Amino acid sequence: MKLEKLIVKNFRGYSQETTLNIGDLTALIGKNDAGKSTLLEALEIFFNNKLVVCEKEDLSVHHELDSNEIEISCVFSELPTTLTVDSTSQTSLQEEYLLNLEGKLQIKKIFKCTAAKPKATTTIMCNHPTAENYDNLLQLKQKDLKKLAQKLNVPEEEYDGRNNASIRKSIWHSCNDLKLDLTALPVDEAESKKLYSILETYLPVFALFQSDRPSNDSDKEVTDPMKVAVSQALQGLEEEINTIKKEVQQRTLEMASKTLEKLKEMDNELANSLLPEFKSDPNFNSLFKLTIKSDNDISINKRGSGVRRLILLNFFRAEAERKLKDNEVQSNVIYAFEEPETSQHPIHQRMLIESFIKLSQKENCQVLLTTHTPALGELLPLESLRLITKNIDFSNSIEQNSEDIYQKIADTLGIIAENIPKSAQGVLLVEGKTELIFFDHLCDILKKNNVIDTTFEEKNIVIIPVGGCNNLKEWVTRRLIDNFQIPWGVFLDSDKEWEDHLTKNIQTIENLQEQGLPAFYTRKREIENYLHSALFNYDVEIQNFNDVKKEVYKYDNKTGKSRVLDVYWPKMSFEQIRETESYASEDGETHFELTEIVMEILALV
Repeated sequence: MKLEKLIVKNFRGYSQETTLNIGDLTALIGKNDAGKSTLLEALEIFFNNKLVVCEKEDLSVHHELDSNEIEISCVFSELPTTLTVDSTSQTSLQEEYLLNLEGKLQIKKIFKCTAAKPKATTTIMCNHPTAENYDNLLQLKQKDLKKLAQKLNVPEEEYDGRNNASIRKSIWHSCNDLKLDLTALPVDEAESKKLYSILETYLPVFALFQSDRPSNDSDKEVTDPMKVAVSQALQGLEEEINTIKKEVQQRTLEMASKTLEKLKEMDNELANSLLPEFKSDPNFNSLFKLTIKSDNDISINKRGSGVRRLILLNFFRAEAERKLKDNEVQSNVIYAFEEPETSQHPIHQRMLIESFIKLSQKENCQVLLTTHTPALGELLPLESLRLITKNIDFSNSIEQNSEDIYQKIADTLGIIAENIPKSAQGVLLVEGKTELIFFDHLCDILKKNNVIDTTFEEKNIVIIPVGGCNNLKEWVTRRLIDNFQIPWGVFLDSDKEWEDHLTKNIQTIENLQEQGLPAFYTRKREIENYLHSALFNYDVEIQNFNDVKKEVYKYDNKTGKSRVLDVYWPKMSFEQIRETESYASEDGETHFELTEIVMEILALV
């Protein structure tokens, strides 16, 4: 299942019903106390109610006087096609009329704030039968369903009397007008509770990483996954462990027996009344204490706060993935990171956001995060941005997907456009600074070999790294370019992992091309895939779609993965570039990909 919406009402600052649209990556932007963390904690309460527990004080101070209920709802898509009630009974959400008007699953949890820690009442908001005799079938047991079927003259041969889902289906089919309407269907009792307990196993795993959590190696968040590591390591060693236990028991019993023999010399009656036995088997899990230290033998506790937090953040990820793996039905995980940049160096901040973006692109992952930092905010895709503001009437609003909102977010985070020299005659937007080295050397080589007459620099075409395309930094910079009416183009890695892989970068470039803009992506995976294997004595495998940075790192671990192209591309000769850029089109004609891209970019001016 994928989470599509969170709807809250009467929860802290959200007195009015407020909806948060959720995608694969969702970034909550807003000033302090705007209500960003409240939304993440509402999700934690909905899914777990453990790390954050719903309390009476969570009821909005601005709630309506006649209402003391907190409502937290989640809407899901990508639903299971069938639900197995037992070995002989299968049904579906659609057959049970448990989908809302949009064909989605909408689960609402209501917390009545009359107790200090309110318990949830769960309902499913669904387009459900409301006609008399047909509106409460999910509350009836098998005996009552059969009686109702007889009362309504439903032929017995049309259903399986041992199968509640079959009886319900036949009863509903016997009605000409079920009067379907949006209904809050309780799922806390009878057959509906049984169905919901099955449905719960399909819900995503939700894991919240809070900004103010401690970061010591004795904290539960750290020790839990370490205990799991010990437990998993012991699995499969049962035979060896049993041998050790028997040997230990034998030796200790021998010692105990010798002790009793000596005791008989002093008090035979007392010795005969004593019998040595083991009270319990040893717990090998508790015998091993695992922590993580650096190569200087320094524990996490003694490291800097940024390092501790970075390690803890990845403990958190590992534990969430373990929980997902241990569940046979659940296949999705939702990570929620509250201000992940806290205590992090700017380099780590950039690494974090890049890893979050990649994580959100996995088929079974969704990522939510909050941030105040321009370094993170500027790299976020536009479609992921949600602006949260507190209104003068004490309500909260969530806005997205408009030019005005992007500008407000840019102003909130203090994001400014990259500097564009006054002499610039054209602009090429690229992902990172590595592309500057790539195009500088490429243009120099092509000019020296009389393939082109001028370089980008000589033609005043400026290369500006904006972290990709369709992110906030690119949007702000592009607006400035448009104001100056400077021609511009975009160049991105394709990120393809196989020939027909349709990546987000490819879709972005193709959309720009449809608008008539000069936009390009690499035929190969990344610009590193155009390196020649001769640079590495042919010891590095370089194919069109493999991870060349990873392969080079195996060959030369002194060069960081992010610096592979910086170090090796300037060594590329004209002949090597020609060989790695050439390809044959469908009509058999030979093309030189990089050269043709350079020529089109030069034609901008």
